[in-house]
Amino acid sequence: MKFMLLILTVLLLSTLATACEAGSTPTGLQDEDPGKTIGDDADPAIVAELPISTRRFEMGTAGFVPKNYPNSSNDDWQDFFRYGAASYGGTYGVHVDPGEKANEEGILEQVQLAFEQMQGVEPYIAFAVNSEEGPFTDERGEELKRVAVATAREYQPKYISLGVESNSLYLFQQDTFDLYVQYAREAYDEIKAVSPNTLVMNNFQLERMKGETSLTGQEFEPNWDVISRFEGKIDLVSFTVYPFLEFKTVDEIPNDYLAEIRDHTSLPIMITETGWPTEDIASGVTGSDQDQIDYMMKLVQQSNDIGAEVIIWIFPYDASFGVAGGVFDHISLFDNDGNPKAGYEYWKAVSSLPLQ
Repeated sequence: MKFMLLILTVLLLSTLATACEAGSTPTGLQDEDPGKTIGDDADPAIVAELPISTRRFEMGTAGFVPKNYPNSSNDDWQDFFRYGAASYGGTYGVHVDPGEKANEEGILEQVQLAFEQMQGVEPYIAFAVNSEEGPFTDERGEELKRVAVATAREYQPKYISLGVESNSLYLFQQDTFDLYVQYAREAYDEIKAVSPNTLVMNNFQLERMKGETSLTGQEFEPNWDVISRFEGKIDLVSFTVYPFLEFKTVDEIPNDYLAEIRDHTSLPIMITETGWPTEDIASGVTGSDQDQIDYMMKLVQQSNDIGAEVIIWIFPYDASFGVAGGVFDHISLFDNDGNPKAGYEYWKAVSSLPLQ
């Protein structure tokens, strides 16, 4: 969603540059090994409670959001970049607008930071083409191709997405959606020409695709057919997953909630944003530490069932984004000041499971 594009402003880039150039050891972490992984400290008692004993998916989180954001110190930023793999998981999601600041080669600043500063993670780069920016144009299409191909050429990434919640563009800018599809299909070929092993995907908002967003006050018809527009020019299909757009409690989420995806694609699947809040939401959604844990357990069970390759939990730390009335302000694995929530212990436990 659009809030993912709040992850780094020009002001924060300036602050971060100072932090990265400082080169000092992060405060309070001098004795930790940056090569350590998140599952190393898992509680065996929690591991024994899990609904799965092995996992089929990699794990990670997303967004340039260190502790104390948006008032993060230089040390906070250094900790974030150096110890991300040990704290959050091995995959890191970066959603960027193709129109943001890029160098002469077409590399966006946030992309460069992800590949050159974050240690021990595999960046997942998604280029967000937003419906809120109005109709899709040839200019936006050329821009999308330029930055995506430049990223592929420079970093040979494992994953690139040529959209974020692309079915939202379909729903709100339907007249120009075919033009977007044309450019995404062209970009696929150009990416493969410079980085054959990069897995190219498109991304969709699951609740909008299902037509299950009643708590937002918006109603949509199911739009699964949008996936077929990219047939032959995507290697994976990815989704943002927010069941609290439809359900007020975790118990209401069907035990086969993700299974419907497999009715519409046989391609590999990634979940690139998800979460459940630890505080109640104005729409009537119940949120608590236990609710977050219960959702996480449903998520990992169902993700295993459909063979998902990656699960990315949105944001490592809570921050006051204020988007949609603060819906996403308490959805992370850590409080804003860096204290882990109860759900984080379960995230670590799942991360400790052997990969199939």
